[in-house]
Amino acid sequence: MQTQEVAIKPSVKVTMKSDSEMLDEVMVVAYGTTKKSSFTGSASSVRGEKIAKMQTSNVSKSLEGAMAGVQISQSSGQPGASADIYVRGIGSISANRKALIVVDGVPYEGNLNQIAPGDIESMTVLKDAAANSLYGARGANGVVLITTKKGKSGKVKVVFENRTGINMRGVPSYDVLDSPQEYYELFWEAIRNNALSSGMSNLAAGQFASNNLIKELGGYNNYNVADNVLVDPISGRLNPNARLMYHDDWLEEAFRPGMRQENSIALSGGTEKTSYYASLGYLYDNAYTVNSNMDRINARVKIDQEVNSWFKTGFNLAYSNVKTNSPNVGGTNYSSIFYFGQQIAPIYPVYMYDENGSRILDAKGNPRYDYGTEMGKRPIGANAHPINQQLNDIRKGTVDVINAKAYAEFSFLKDFKFTVNASIDNFNTRTISFQTPIGGDALNVNGRGTTEMSRYFVLNTNQLLNWSHTYANVHNVELLLGHETKKDRSESLWAQKENFLVPDNPELDNAAKLSDASSSAAEYALEGMFAQIKYNYDEKYYFSASYRRDASSRFHPDHRWGSFWSVGGSWRINKEQFMSDATWINDLKIKASYGTQGNDNIGNNQPYKDQYQVVSNDGAIGINYIFRGNKNITWEKSNNFNAGVEFRLWDKLSGNIEYFRKTTWDLLYYKPLPPSQGVPAGIYENTMRMRNDGIEVELNYDVFNTNDFKWNISLNATHYKNQLLELPADRPQDGWATGNYFRKVGKPLYNYYDYKYAGVDPETGDALYWADELDENKNVIGKKTVNSTSLATRYELDKSPIPTLYGGFSTNFEFMGFDLAASFAYQIGGWVYDSLYSGFMSAGKPGDNWHKDILNRWTPENKYTDVPRLQLSSMDQGCSADRNLTKASYLSLRNLTFGYSLPKRWISKAKIEKLRFYLVGDNMFLLSKRRGFDPRQSITGDTGYNYSAMRTVSFGINLEF
Repeated sequence: MQTQEVAIKPSVKVTMKSDSEMLDEVMVVAYGTTKKSSFTGSASSVRGEKIAKMQTSNVSKSLEGAMAGVQISQSSGQPGASADIYVRGIGSISANRKALIVVDGVPYEGNLNQIAPGDIESMTVLKDAAANSLYGARGANGVVLITTKKGKSGKVKVVFENRTGINMRGVPSYDVLDSPQEYYELFWEAIRNNALSSGMSNLAAGQFASNNLIKELGGYNNYNVADNVLVDPISGRLNPNARLMYHDDWLEEAFRPGMRQENSIALSGGTEKTSYYASLGYLYDNAYTVNSNMDRINARVKIDQEVNSWFKTGFNLAYSNVKTNSPNVGGTNYSSIFYFGQQIAPIYPVYMYDENGSRILDAKGNPRYDYGTEMGKRPIGANAHPINQQLNDIRKGTVDVINAKAYAEFSFLKDFKFTVNASIDNFNTRTISFQTPIGGDALNVNGRGTTEMSRYFVLNTNQLLNWSHTYANVHNVELLLGHETKKDRSESLWAQKENFLVPDNPELDNAAKLSDASSSAAEYALEGMFAQIKYNYDEKYYFSASYRRDASSRFHPDHRWGSFWSVGGSWRINKEQFMSDATWINDLKIKASYGTQGNDNIGNNQPYKDQYQVVSNDGAIGINYIFRGNKNITWEKSNNFNAGVEFRLWDKLSGNIEYFRKTTWDLLYYKPLPPSQGVPAGIYENTMRMRNDGIEVELNYDVFNTNDFKWNISLNATHYKNQLLELPADRPQDGWATGNYFRKVGKPLYNYYDYKYAGVDPETGDALYWADELDENKNVIGKKTVNSTSLATRYELDKSPIPTLYGGFSTNFEFMGFDLAASFAYQIGGWVYDSLYSGFMSAGKPGDNWHKDILNRWTPENKYTDVPRLQLSSMDQGCSADRNLTKASYLSLRNLTFGYSLPKRWISKAKIEKLRFYLVGDNMFLLSKRRGFDPRQSITGDTGYNYSAMRTVSFGINLEF
């Protein structure tokens, strides 16, 4: 801030004024730091204090809505689960499309739940070629730089923080039927309508439905009347004499608040030549569903030592131990409470009941669970019970991580600096999976257990030569030459046994039968050489250029090397003499860059080789052909153009507006092969071109900025388009269908392809679909409606998951020791296939529940509706089509924090620098198209039966002395 002179008065109100020279912020960039004013690329940062406010066990989730151009996809609410980070859209088809993570200058291969948020100084996302081309082979999809804290010269500073709170489900369940009476009546109607379609009379069809209702539902009758009189065959209404005997809510039984507790202490300080930082933390994060939690112990020591005027050295050592219990939540698995608990009809109990409606107890006096095989035969999930299985199954993981980095820096000849960096990351993982013999998939084998031990070792080294010089006080030149190597090796040992003696001991020595075992090892290496030059004239005109050449062991030696480069420039207009009278302009810079990046990450370390697997053929050696190699594949490449303007006006409004265009070609694509070619059924090749182009806006406004009142508002927004520019030569050039998408030049990669729903026939209740009307020569001459998908036409829908706009906004208040902060994330537009809702709107499947929207179905009394009639197991009536494409717009209150810091005059005598109490809530609400629908689960447009996000509310204490 600028120094100001003020008159001495009993009270003084000072408005803080920035000095653009003093506020020339230093930012972290590839292989070093630079002044923000001299940076010609595109980058956005989040400070550590904002990250620390987020109550997440994985710091990747703290980027949601935090900066322009960055999208977060969260497929799981499991404590510690990572969010996927996408920078400026979808960057690939079959290769990795997520951003590269770099921690303290070293690419990081681990899970971000291994890094404590309190240790982070900043997170910076590099978005264009000028910013990330120095990462060459790995920078095509953006780079996330995580910088950890370090000590500063001065007295010892101790920071202690405690948070204690609760975890709850952050997204409610879908609005499904919860009344057994409604379900029985609706399912009776589905049976009756099916009987009518076969030619029965109304009376006969009604009686048939009443007689077969409970039989179709597996024998489950929750009422005290006979099965065939539960529903009246004429009115379709529940017998008025029926009394409900039992009714359980699966999700209420499975979910309950979980406790979250986090403690950390950090010590930092230093002298003129030595600085140090040390931290120790513990997190216990217990989720809202049973046997789902995470424990983390983390420690870090960071020391920098200036030995003399020409030699500096230091090390950064971090350790973490992460233990997780993870429930089975994948897909349409009946062992998953997130699928089963919403899909199952409200007539099926959690517990077993006798004929009087009383719970049946076991020998220990505990309620017995109903696996759908004793009280009746459930038509879905028979012999499955996700709650009891989750209580008795074991899915534990333990990861021990050591990250060690050391450097030595030599200064010589005044302007030269040579730095050697070396880092080791070692990940040791033990995973235990145990399926209980009590019930479920392992009942018939008396329990099944799997143990896997794995080790992942990564060695990174680089050598950097820096030279900088200023000529005539106006010509500033910087040069960087570097060499880098990366080597990693992964090893794993896996075994599975069955027939366990003790039902709750997952160790393999407790089992009699070895059913499977395997081991594997893989290696990967990367080598790169790079150079960068920066020049600025009088801190007004800036130019930068970089070049990198990389070799990847994933490609054949003939195609191993790739070259990547960038150029960039900027002009600080406010430094010009003709701008001297425009005092309201504090800073104004225009910038542009262009360059290339590469991508080699396709999940197979030797994809240029045919690969085989040894199998047993009645004890003899057999060979399976499992991977088809292609020695001609090479780097996926992208060109990236960026142009923008940065500004600060009236000492209040600052911002950044950028246009970007990224074109990717030679896409690494796993091409399916004709069945005639046998297995493997596909092969990697370089083909196709794709483009993302868009606009980003970041705005920040200081409404008030005085010594006793501060109020800040920030906003970011991104709009982009994705389109294919070129198709494979052996594919139809007018496009082709792949699953629910249609690949076509000029259209997005994920352009939906499906039937078009035409509504409901008001006379019959049939679901109607659009079909092409053809002449005798098969030419399309018009459109017509049909009542069967076998007659309907699938169309390009010209809808994609890509939103029209996405971003976030936040506000921060500080007044007389009080602080209030709120952060929101939003998305406008885009379409998502809501697979849960699709299942809930079926025409009638035994055992499956319905969404309450089904109450608006077609009936003779309700002819004009968009919900077709119920009809048991009718595929045409319940076909998904485009009716289940749902607007992906949402608004979430990502974080809300309210705190109070005691005045220093109250605490200074106790040698306390700061004492703050606060309440903080994460994921406080989500507004979307319908209750239960969370469009944040996938960037490709498909939601599933995933682990819903958590809401966390905590009370915290921050103490500094």
